This record gives sequence, structure tokens and C-alpha cells, in this order.
Amino acid sequence: MFTLQKTILAACTLLILLYPARTFSQSTGTISGTITNQNNDRPISDVNIFIPNTTLGTTTDAKGEFRISNVPAGTYILKATFVGFEPTQRKIRVESGQTTTVQLSMWEVSYELSGIAVSALRPDLEPETELANQQVREANPRDSGELLRVVAGVDAVRRGPIGLDPVVRGLRETEVGTYLDGTRIFPAGPARMDSSLSHLDPSAIQSMQVVKGPYALTWGAGNLSAIRVETNDLTNIPSHTTHGKIASGFDSNYNAFEGTATVSGKFDKLGYWLNTAWREGSDYEDGNSTSVPANFQSREFRSKLSYATSANGRLTLGLGYQNQNDVNYPGRLLDANYFDSYNTSLAWNWQQNIGLLQSIEIKAYYNSVDHAMDNDSKPTAMPMEGRVPPFALDVDVDASMDVAGGRAAFELVPADNWSIEVGADIYSANRNAVRTIDRRDEGMKPPAFPLVDQMWPDATITDAGIFTRAEHSLNSIFSAAGTVRLDFVNATADRNRISDFFEQNVSTDLNHSETNLNGAFTLSATPGEHWVFSAGIGSAVRTADATERYSDRIPASKAQTSAEFVGNPGLKPERSTQLDLWIESHYPKWAFSFNTFTRYMENYITIRATDLPKRLPLSPNTVYQYRNGEAKFWGLESSLAYRFISALQAEVSGRYLWGQDETVDEPALGISPFGVDTKMRYEPVDQRFFVEGVLHTVSEQDRVATLRGEQPTDGYTTFDLKGGVEVVDGLSLQLGVNNIFNERYVNHLNANNPFAGMMMAEYSGTRIPEPGRVIFFDLAYTF
Repeated sequence: MFTLQKTILAACTLLILLYPARTFSQSTGTISGTITNQNNDRPISDVNIFIPNTTLGTTTDAKGEFRISNVPAGTYILKATFVGFEPTQRKIRVESGQTTTVQLSMWEVSYELSGIAVSALRPDLEPETELANQQVREANPRDSGELLRVVAGVDAVRRGPIGLDPVVRGLRETEVGTYLDGTRIFPAGPARMDSSLSHLDPSAIQSMQVVKGPYALTWGAGNLSAIRVETNDLTNIPSHTTHGKIASGFDSNYNAFEGTATVSGKFDKLGYWLNTAWREGSDYEDGNSTSVPANFQSREFRSKLSYATSANGRLTLGLGYQNQNDVNYPGRLLDANYFDSYNTSLAWNWQQNIGLLQSIEIKAYYNSVDHAMDNDSKPTAMPMEGRVPPFALDVDVDASMDVAGGRAAFELVPADNWSIEVGADIYSANRNAVRTIDRRDEGMKPPAFPLVDQMWPDATITDAGIFTRAEHSLNSIFSAAGTVRLDFVNATADRNRISDFFEQNVSTDLNHSETNLNGAFTLSATPGEHWVFSAGIGSAVRTADATERYSDRIPASKAQTSAEFVGNPGLKPERSTQLDLWIESHYPKWAFSFNTFTRYMENYITIRATDLPKRLPLSPNTVYQYRNGEAKFWGLESSLAYRFISALQAEVSGRYLWGQDETVDEPALGISPFGVDTKMRYEPVDQRFFVEGVLHTVSEQDRVATLRGEQPTDGYTTFDLKGGVEVVDGLSLQLGVNNIFNERYVNHLNANNPFAGMMMAEYSGTRIPEPGRVIFFDLAYTF
């Protein structure tokens, strides 16, 4: 495996260093073409045709023709947009001194749903090829984790009504790097009640991108996979305009209400974006009419303010605050009393399209989460004869997360068909959590009460990294990219706060430093405008997080049991080496995608049983400790989309995943079962409405991690139906039914209910079921 890693890094280094040094000037070419209506082959005038993230662009004339001159030689994505038509794009190559001719066609549409665009990126970080308008779009999803569940290869763990925790091809928690507008975000809770994406209302999200492997090395450290969320981009707002949206909705079953308001504008050098949202809901019923605790309240405000420092530069200040109260977590031992989260960032971006240096990004940020949990609504808050202890308990946990970081990146174009990004980033994440257990009544307390435990002792992990990524178009067909990243990591905790147990049984050496080398190499071939073949191999390293290093006999979220887990300060960093192969095709009426991967995990962070004594009487008898091992994964995803007529299109997608924890010789935890989604959408051109139905079919999963308490789950089939109509200009209504046949089903990744069964030291739990039938509507006014 070491030889394979050296091969990857050598290939990346060769690509980065051995570019043609003959010139630092850049020749230009021209793009010209015609845009027609796919429905009738007539030319379309006034279409916006441009290269994203540049100032290069124009509009079509009365004949549907356009011409863009002085385009630096290279490979680009050319995009076309026009009101009443589906956006379209094409990957093109511009040669020095030559004219590239492009013919594009656009489908006329009657109704455009404004929402979130979710896309998966190939190993070369280009979007997957799709049939027009095949990106996932939802008007007002309740949770970003629910939205990600429809992306092939991506699933999410449900522990409560909100805060679903993403899992990408079997990678979970901090194995998946999560970014908000380029800033690294982490949860505060020890049981991941607040996943990394939970402190952001979906109404604030403009787009989400998923990288399903170790290729997003320039985004940040430890990205065995990665998710990047972007809020409103102020650079796309036209000058001297104001835009806004007011929306409200209701979901039955959850009895959930929601309301959002957004306004944005730009005047001369100033731009702004303001967003506010509130959501609240109550218990829901599964398909068997069994009530599941699901109360929650959420309030949020976000803003961006930008100032044009020059013709090419812009300074942007971002602020965010969210408060969530009284959130039920049937899949946890405690509920959330409150979350208070804060986000602050300041970024300067500069960009031009000529010369050696073409862009600069400098960013600094600070994120903070305060989190309080209690057992007020749990069975442990009530007395129970025969239990140890038999009296009612009062359990409180206070946790916090503070992350400060920054990033600087520079894009260079040293020669024709070359692009190089160099940069550095750093983050420092401090986590602290204290648990207090006392008796609720005034009876006689055991001598040790109240118990005050440092769940981990004021732990700080700091990672500083440098990176270089080079892209090179070898010819009109082949292009290659390589990335090298080097991280310097230091993990420490407060020696004065560890317990006597931790000191005597685990370690007193809480400081750990490491240097991690990462690399990735991709090769893409575009033999024609309709086909793309790509391959990638990458090796990325993730340092152990605070829970894995310093936890002091607390339940783990990497298991389906509430047994106690102990940290290991000396854990080696986890390395993921992955190989990907992709085949894609894209025609006006159909699109096809197939990709497969294999992954080897070296120093995989797994668990082992110990003979250490447990801390709490109610806990299972066996205490586990984190350790290094190895694991293997492989899987595939495929999709086929076809447009029968302009108004009717269908898509079928499937996914399969296999994983094995070699160290304990059993399946890896949380492997999503085989599943197929079938979608049909009808959207007539001459009327302003759409109807869409989606059939979800999931097989049973009997390959389970028994050591971690995982149990098999049954397969299921559900059907969702929704539609939308533009009532008048600016006013739209969307309504539908999820799980229309009221199926009682469980997502295999969902957390267990720790209080199902006997309330004794040993008990068996059942997974949290998904909601039964949900009728919803959303009303939105855009101006």
C-alpha cells in the first residue's frame, strides 16, 4: 500500500512540476455558435451565454448567434440561461488563435421551481453529466440531510426530527469534511445530535456539492469525502436591483410549520443578502400509527454584505445565528435543550482572465456552537423499581465547539492549457463537554452523587495544510489533474481535567502531533461532445477527532448500542486510498452514468472490547475502546434518464455498497442496502405546472456489524407524489404526499431507540422509523 501511495504522489508531483516553461504569456481564441429551441429548432435571441466565474460572456442576436472573443486558451464550461428555458451547458476547449464553434439547444419549460441545486462531482471535481434540469431541486426541504438522501451513494442517519447526519459511501462523521461557504464546520454534541449541516436552514442554501472520495484536497484537511454548501452568491446579482422571496409551508404528520424570508440586492459597489427562517414541529407517526417523539423549534438569521474593492475584487462579510430549542431525539439517551450557533466570515476575492495570476481568495472565519442536553422527557427521569438505581435521575450535558480558521488560495495560468492552484489553510477546533448526574427527588443519594464527568477534557485539534493542484489539457480529448497536500496536525487536551480513571487506565500523554501527506490523480477523456470517461485514484488522511482520542466512557455514535466507549490519545491517522472509474453520456433526449469504486482503509478507526469497568449502572457491561485496524469497501452507482417528449421525462437510478471491517472480521457499520429510485416528471410547455412521482425501492440488509449492536432491517417500497403551479406571476404553490401508501419502514442507518425493551443494564433497541404518510404544501412569492 505504501508503494501505491508513493505512485499516486509521484504522478501528482510530476504533473504539477513539469509544465511547459517556454512562456508565461497566454494566447487567446474565440467561441462562436448558435442556440436554438429544442422544441421547434427556431433560434432563440437574448440568451445569456457565458463562462461561469469569469467576466467572459455575451447574448445571442435575433438569429440566435453569439461570439465571444479574446478567450484564453484552455478548457471551459460554457453555460446558457434564458427565462422560460432550462439552463444548459457544454464543456468546450479553446485553442490558441482558433475559433471553437458550438451548437446548443434549450428545452422550453413552463414552470421553474426555485430551490436547492444538489450535484455530485466526479473525481476531477467536474459535475456529473446530467439530462437538462436533472439536478435535485426541492422547494422547501425540512432538513439538508433528507435532501442528500436522494443523491446516489449518499445516505443519512436519523437520530431525531432534524439534523440528519450525512454518510457518503459508508464514510461517516468527521470522515466526511463539511464546508459552509468555504468554512469548515463541526458539531458540538458528543452524540452528534447536531450534525455538521444541522445548523443551517435549507432556505439559506443555494447549492450543495458532494465529492464521493479523497479528491477535494484543496477544500481542506481530512476529506475522505466532502460536502460543500453555498449560500447566496452576491456576484450573480445584477446591479441596481432588489430581489426577494417570502415562503410558508406546512407538513402534516409532523404538524410542522415553516416560514422564510429572503431579500438581496446590489447598488453600485455594495451588495447584500438577508435571510431569516423559523420552523417548528411535533411528534410524528410511522406507518403503523406509532407515535415517535419529534418536537423541535428553530429560528435563524443570516446575512452577507459585500463591497467591490476594485473592478476585479470584492470583500464579503458573512454573519449567521441559529437557535434551536426543545428538540426530541428518540435515538439518543438525552434530548436537546437548546443549540446556539454562530458563524462569522470575512473573505476577499479577486479575479481576472488574463495574465499569470488569475484569482486570489483570502478568507478568515469563526464558528461557535453551545449545546445543552437533558433527560427531562426520558424514562431515566422517572423512578423505576428494580432498576439500578431505582430513583429518578437528573442528567445534564453542556457541550461547546469553537472553530477558528482561514484560507488563502491563488490560481495561476503559467502556459496554454495549464491551470495551477496553490494555497494554504488552517483550522483550530476546540471541544468541551461536561456531564452532571444527580437524583431528582430529595431522597438519600449514593456517596458519589452528584456525578460530574469531563466527557472529554477541553480538547483542541489544530491542522495547518499546504496544497497544490494542477490541471492540464493534454489535447482535445484527454485532460489530467493532480493534487498534493501536506498537513501538520497537533492534538492536545487539558491534563488537569482528565479523570483518575483515564489517567490510570488509558494515558496521561494527551499531546499528539503528526504530518500527513495526501495526493490524488485524475484522468478524463472526452472523445466527443456526448461521452466522458474518467478515472481517479486518491489517498487522503484524516486525523482522529476529539471523541475518538479523549472520550471518557460515553456512548458512541459509531455504534448501534449505548455501551460506553473510551478514547485513545495515541490513535494513528486514518488513511483512505480509493480508485474510481466513471462512464457518462449525454444526449438531448437521454443521459447515462455509471461509476464504480474500491477503497482500502489503513489505520481504520474501529473498536475493541475491554475489561475496563463501566461508569454508569444503566450502561451495558462491556466497555469498548477506539483502536486502529483496516477495512475495505467497494460499490457502484448508475442512472439512466430519458425524455419521451418535451413535457415528459423519466429517470432510473440504482446504488450498491459493500464494506468489511477486517480488524473485527465483520461488515462495516452502517452499510446502506441496495436501492433503486424511479422518477417520472410531467411538465407541459404551454402550461405553468408540473407533476412528479418517485418510487423508492430498498432491499433488506442482513450484512450487519453485530459487535456494534447493529441488527438487520427489512426492505421496503415507498411512493412520493408532488406537483407545483405558478398561480400568478411571482406566486407559486407546491403540494404533495410523501410515503403516499403510509408504509411503515426504517432506514438502515437510523439510530436505535435506547429505551425500547427492558430498562435494565442490558437491553435491545429498535431503530427509529421514518414518518408515515406526510401531506405538505408550500406557498412562495418571489419579487
